[in-house]
Amino acid sequence: MKRVQYLVMLCLVLLGQAGLMSLPAWAKLTHVSINQRLSDLGQRPTLRVNIVAQSVNLDKVQFVVEQHSGSERLMVKPMNTYMLLLSGVEDVEDGEAQLVVKEYLVNNWQEVKRMPLFDGATASRAAKQIKASISPKAPQRSTKPQGATSQETTRQSTAALQPVDVGDRVQPGCQLNYAPPQTLWRLGSAYAKQWELSTYGAILAIFEANPKAFNGGKINGLRADVTLRCPSAELKQRYHSADAARAAFEALAAD
Repeated sequence: MKRVQYLVMLCLVLLGQAGLMSLPAWAKLTHVSINQRLSDLGQRPTLRVNIVAQSVNLDKVQFVVEQHSGSERLMVKPMNTYMLLLSGVEDVEDGEAQLVVKEYLVNNWQEVKRMPLFDGATASRAAKQIKASISPKAPQRSTKPQGATSQETTRQSTAALQPVDVGDRVQPGCQLNYAPPQTLWRLGSAYAKQWELSTYGAILAIFEANPKAFNGGKINGLRADVTLRCPSAELKQRYHSADAARAAFEALAAD
């Protein structure tokens, strides 16, 4: 009787091992890199990535774009054994956005790599342009006939970016609904529609109206122990251009 029980137990063990061996194996990613970025800042993300792994199961890999406004999981289309085409539907407006690679391991999604989506060249060019546009320049005397000269056109297009007097930066008796640990980006997003500005424009208006509310005068250093005053209509008008506001934000964030 004992011999029969032993044989039954042995058979069960062997069957269990055979079942485990039949489960599909999943090898970890050994390499992931951006092959080519097919979109620019302000556009929907589209890029090719190189990938090296054995028996790649795309259901167990995620590619996520993370930026100030949130995150988006990208759609994946295999191009060949070693290359994938990634695409999204939300515009990337953050020059410091990152591509995050996640893999499903041990019943959990784990981050395996994080890469900058941009090399910084786009943001740097925009930063230089906005700094040049707001730098004070001595008036130049033109010898051309009066009319809409190119210099006048430039001055008119950048008029909204000229400095605003300190006393004109805030709306008297008005405070923002700021509740730490709310971030500056979330705060700007909340007021952007009300002020008819882009999120970047709202952020810059808040920043300039409350210079003492930021540690070291850094736009990324919003303090939690402050009361924020509402920017004036004149100050908000300065950042009415979404492109100029985004470039100005990137210039400040890079300092």
